[in-house]
Amino acid sequence: MQLNSIEEKIEMILKIPQNSNFKLEIAKELLLLIEEAHKEFDRSQSDPDWEWDTDRSSITVDGKTYEIKLRFGFAEYFFTLGEILKTDIRDLGGVGRERVPFGFIAYNKESNAVYIVFRGTMTPAEWITNAQFKPGCESFLGENDLGKVHRGFHKIYTRKDIGSNPVKEEDDIPSIRECIENAIKGCPKHTIGLWPTEAIEKCPTDATVYITGHSLGGALATLSTLHIKAKINPFNPILYAFANPRAGGVNFSKRFEGLECFRIANSEDIVPTLPLASIDLTSGSNDTTSKSLAKTKNLPKLFSSLLPDLDYHHIGEPIYFTHHKGAIADNHIIPAYKEALGII
Repeated sequence: MQLNSIEEKIEMILKIPQNSNFKLEIAKELLLLIEEAHKEFDRSQSDPDWEWDTDRSSITVDGKTYEIKLRFGFAEYFFTLGEILKTDIRDLGGVGRERVPFGFIAYNKESNAVYIVFRGTMTPAEWITNAQFKPGCESFLGENDLGKVHRGFHKIYTRKDIGSNPVKEEDDIPSIRECIENAIKGCPKHTIGLWPTEAIEKCPTDATVYITGHSLGGALATLSTLHIKAKINPFNPILYAFANPRAGGVNFSKRFEGLECFRIANSEDIVPTLPLASIDLTSGSNDTTSKSLAKTKNLPKLFSSLLPDLDYHHIGEPIYFTHHKGAIADNHIIPAYKEALGII
């Protein structure tokens, strides 16, 4: 009886729409997996000997064991004077470059489910990507019919890690997009290079695929959801995105029709309000891009050059709660979301 009353209280806090397919227990499980991805990032920073991109060990979270099919990361470039001074002048090509873990693909045999998990923003370079004042856009996966998406998010998802030696292709490591494709479709062992060190079995075609992420990871999870729907049949992924910014335009958002997608957000969290949905201060316009809108309004050239390239749209069914913790960061971080979901 006590458990039911707790569940009812949580459902009141979360503002779950009637007849929604949103499952609280799944949301809790996925948020704990995101937290595990954060812990793995911390481990990679404190233990330089941990080869996170080749470690295929299983993990246990809240008593449930998951087989790690593959971990994925991204090579970030963040230039600082301190890094330049500490770098051998003969190796300036690597200044500011650090490959960091972004998440993992896991499988649980008992539930026959695949979990694609993205952590949230952790480094200065990632905060720069989040906070671009003028977010550029480009076609998702290079295909116009998939719609336009935020260029910074797209770069993180699709750019190959060219390795420490650009001349040696065998030092290359696949992009996050390629890692996800290889983990789901299966991938043979490479005879040269760093990745993968052993063959990866393809996922069962009847497996349920859950995709999740927090903050920047929620935006990447959104991209991954459409990627799998459009390119990796026969899977229809289920998205649970936490505190995520908008990732793409209206045509991109229309491609999610028929999928189960949920975005869980604190109404006091500023990150889900970014990028702005629109910068149009008037009504009644049928223009679809901010640039054309700027031209029709005869705005000053300097101002119009700073406007976003498109109007941005949220994806999925909103699951909101209100939890003001007294600071912008505290309203956004995972503990606030764990509290709302009743995770102790």
